[in-house]
Amino acid sequence: MDDWQDAAFSSRHMHNRVNRNGGRGGGKSKRNTFDVRKTFGSYECKCPAWHRINSESGSSDQHAVLELYRLTDNGQGVVGELSLPGVFQAAVILAASRKSLQGILSELEPVKPTEEDEKATESTNNTDGIAGSEQDEDSDEEEEPEPDRFETFEKNSFREPKFWLQWNGILSPTSGEPEKAESGLGYIIFPSNDCKKFKGTLNCASLEWKDVALSGHKIAPRSESDIPVAWGPDGVSV
Repeated sequence: MDDWQDAAFSSRHMHNRVNRNGGRGGGKSKRNTFDVRKTFGSYECKCPAWHRINSESGSSDQHAVLELYRLTDNGQGVVGELSLPGVFQAAVILAASRKSLQGILSELEPVKPTEEDEKATESTNNTDGIAGSEQDEDSDEEEEPEPDRFETFEKNSFREPKFWLQWNGILSPTSGEPEKAESGLGYIIFPSNDCKKFKGTLNCASLEWKDVALSGHKIAPRSESDIPVAWGPDGVSV
């Protein structure tokens, strides 16, 4: 084999080996690992169902925007806001699984206890208080360090940028009807780990929206932000 053929053959095999293994030396490239912080930022959105309503009201120059700010306190969701001008303004939570989403919502929307539940809880607390005081005297161990919330999210999300979406907000008044609170489900998929764009769906019972298309592209990234977000009629801080 001539020298140039030998060189080309070796080069081609090395190129294929690098591509298959994600880099020299094998293993998955760290650059391809999903980092939930990449989702944080402002996204300009497209939603044909919203655009139709907006155009009919003569406000077609407005923009729909999704803002993603930070992780939830338990590290299993992403907190943000969705603005569809003329339709609704809503707080949103993204979670990598339906189970994670339900867990977050159970903390934000707790079921109000009945009188029987309150009496049972009070009785249990009295008993626990006695036992707890005895345990406090016996145990003087140091608390374990709090786990990194971003690592917690990655473990629960299986490192895939696919999310269930729950929104909760105020529907804009239409046809003389007053504004009202409502919530709905949807989902969002980021096609790549850089999270520069997404596609998904939204649901809204009052608007008769069922899996209407929603897509968006990032117009500005951001670091984790503590911008206040209120959830539900009681304005629970997320």
